[in-house]
Amino acid sequence: MKITLISPRLAIQKGDFLGSGVPYLPIELATLAAFAREHDDAVSLIDLFGNNPKQFSDEGDFYLQGESIEKYLDRDVFQQAQAFILYAISYMSHLELLSIVSQLKQTLPHIPVAILENSQAVTAYSLQRVADDYFNAGADLLICGEPYFNWDEIKSQLGSEYTGLIPRNLLNRESKHVPQRMTAKGMHYPMPAWDLINLPGYWKLPYSHGPKTPKFLPILTSRGCPYPCDFCIVPETSNSRWDGNEPEDVVDEIIILRNRFGVHDFQIEDLNPTVQPQRWERICELLIERKANVRFYFVSGTKAETINIDKIPLFARAGCRYISISPESGSSDLMQVIGKKFDYKHGIELISACRYNNIRTQACLLVGHPDETENDFKASVEYLSLMVKAGLDEVAVFIVAPFAGSKLHAKRAISFEDKKALISFSPKGRTDYKTLAGRRKGLIKTFFVQKLQHSLDLWLQGLRVIRGIPQTKMENLPYRIAFIYWRVFRLFVSKILGYKS
Repeated sequence: MKITLISPRLAIQKGDFLGSGVPYLPIELATLAAFAREHDDAVSLIDLFGNNPKQFSDEGDFYLQGESIEKYLDRDVFQQAQAFILYAISYMSHLELLSIVSQLKQTLPHIPVAILENSQAVTAYSLQRVADDYFNAGADLLICGEPYFNWDEIKSQLGSEYTGLIPRNLLNRESKHVPQRMTAKGMHYPMPAWDLINLPGYWKLPYSHGPKTPKFLPILTSRGCPYPCDFCIVPETSNSRWDGNEPEDVVDEIIILRNRFGVHDFQIEDLNPTVQPQRWERICELLIERKANVRFYFVSGTKAETINIDKIPLFARAGCRYISISPESGSSDLMQVIGKKFDYKHGIELISACRYNNIRTQACLLVGHPDETENDFKASVEYLSLMVKAGLDEVAVFIVAPFAGSKLHAKRAISFEDKKALISFSPKGRTDYKTLAGRRKGLIKTFFVQKLQHSLDLWLQGLRVIRGIPQTKMENLPYRIAFIYWRVFRLFVSKILGYKS
């Protein structure tokens, strides 16, 4: 079957880039491309963001970064396709995806369009919760969860030869069932088809999801997450399950990618990579034994308690340079409401051990949970101060948003002034946004004040920014802001002069 896979442009919220605008390589789409190849399908992949991240368009409340689908509609890769699969990589790109569906149906009305759910990112969303949006735009099929378990059935649905009942992990216009996402212990996933992605497009950007290095690749060493956080979509999209790849397979993939692409820096994008502590300890041992000579960064966060403090030196020797953890809140009462336990003492000890072993650390905190009180917020301020004193390198503060598929979304506990407002980790459309933005600023201010009082870190980070050798995400931020504002300025000038930027 001739299949064209499409990843959308990136949406960037105007006036506040802290919760949007971070580029993620479409790892799941590249994995599907590799899988389809193994099953003798002819696959093309169009990454609208990665093909030209210097291209910007003004969409009112936000910008879209990347190329428009219109550029490709008359090309063979579209005209000869037997099916399109669009990747719902981020909730922030939802309106862009609906627009792509509409344009495909207007141009090639008889070619089926499917939407692939991103089940491995907290920035994504559950397709079943927005099914009407997609079907009204013209989509034919929604793939809920991973497509690998019944790929032939999915292709049959996209063709004309299938007449049976729709598989349980799919939705079409006539579906009445609740989708059941498929998972299997020990499932083998192919190495992503990175040859179909414009990797230099990502490498040339002066920023990335993790600390920016000249060349890097994301990697998934596990899938799913067993924790039931009420603000997160993953309990629904991954059935609250977790499964890790075998250590030998992880190291094999890293070394193959290192040799094939000349990459020595790997951003671990797992939702929770260290759920089984011994697994990553074994990965570290193998990286050392095989003299892999790579560096890796836990950029999407991990459960702090699942990393044994006495193994931090092993992580450092194996090449670990960055660990992000997610305390979420300094209030144990609020964490009980969220559904996630956190060992605050262990978090401090982990940060301290990482500091001693030259591993940078990030802590992710949330404000704006519907049940958050002023006392809960004060507890976060106090715990952040303790983390900074222990050696924390950076903090990320997000404002809770109701991502479709989360329990908070189902409860409708968060109000928006504009129902069409961009859903991001900095949702300006929230009715209480100004209050929450003040809380976020308060936490960030606490971080900087404590840093200045207890170390020279900020000065050293400034020097690394100037030299272009960031070791934290925070050190990417000046370059990201400068890049975006420069492209926005060029867009503004082009409108005045009447030519395309």
